[in-house]
Amino acid sequence: MEIVPFTPNRVFVYEHLARAKRFHCSVTGTFEYDVTDLVASVEEARSQGRSIGLVALLVKATGMLMEQHPRMNRHVFHRLWKKLEVDFQKISCTLIVLRQAPGGEDILFPVLLEDPHTRSIDDIHAEIKHYKTAELSSLPQIQAFERIKKMPGWQMRWFSYKARSDPHFYLRYFGTYGLSSMLTRDWGGIGGSALANTGSGFQPGVLRDEPKVLDGAIVIRKMLRLNVVADHFLLDGMDVLRAMQDLRPLLETTQLLAPPNASPS
Repeated sequence: MEIVPFTPNRVFVYEHLARAKRFHCSVTGTFEYDVTDLVASVEEARSQGRSIGLVALLVKATGMLMEQHPRMNRHVFHRLWKKLEVDFQKISCTLIVLRQAPGGEDILFPVLLEDPHTRSIDDIHAEIKHYKTAELSSLPQIQAFERIKKMPGWQMRWFSYKARSDPHFYLRYFGTYGLSSMLTRDWGGIGGSALANTGSGFQPGVLRDEPKVLDGAIVIRKMLRLNVVADHFLLDGMDVLRAMQDLRPLLETTQLLAPPNASPS
C-alpha cells in the first residue's frame, strides 16, 4: 500500500467540486444534434485556408444561446443569511482546457472568453489555440491558479467562500457559464452526469457517424452528443429544454460560418 498525497492541482479540484456539491443542485441532460452540414462546411473552409474549429463554433453557439436565454446565464450565490440570483448583464464563457504540466500531470484550467456571442469564429479559434499551445508558465491563468494552489488551507476556504458569495469575485475567475473543450470523435461518452459551479455549462460528448431516419430513409449522419449541466436551484426542466431546442438552428445549419466581417444570418 502506498499513500499518495493530493497534488496542489487535485486539492484545488477537490475544493471546487466540494463547493459545487454543497451550494448547487447540478442536473445533467444529454441532447443530440445533426451536425453533418456544419462539419462538412468546416472541413471545406479549412481546405481553403481558414483557421477555425468545432470547439470555437460551440463557444460561439452557446454564447449566442446565453443572449437568447439570459436566465441560463445567471448564477446563484450564497451569503450567510440569504441567497442571491445574479444577472451578470454580460456573457463570458469559461472554457475548460486540458494541458499537461512539465511533470506529466494532466491539469485543467479555465480560460475566460469574453463576449463570445459578438466575436467571429476565427477570432475565438485563434484565442483557444493560443491557450492550448503557448508555454504554460506564460499564461496569466496558470500563473493565477498556481498562486491559488499554494494557498494554505484556510486561504483556500476563504477563496471558496468568496467564489460562492461575491459575484464580482466569481466573475473574475469563472465567467458566466461553462464549456468543456474535450470534444471526441468516433468514440467517447454519450451521456453522464457532472457537478458544476455554474448556472449552466456544456460538455461535448462524442461526434460520430450514426444511422438516422431522414425523409423516410435510413442515412448516415454526423451526430454530436452534447450534455448540459444546469443548476436546478435556478433552472427548471423547461428552461433547459427550450434553450437546447434553440441551439438546433445554430448547430444543424451553417449560419455560424459567416466570414469574419459578416454577421450570421
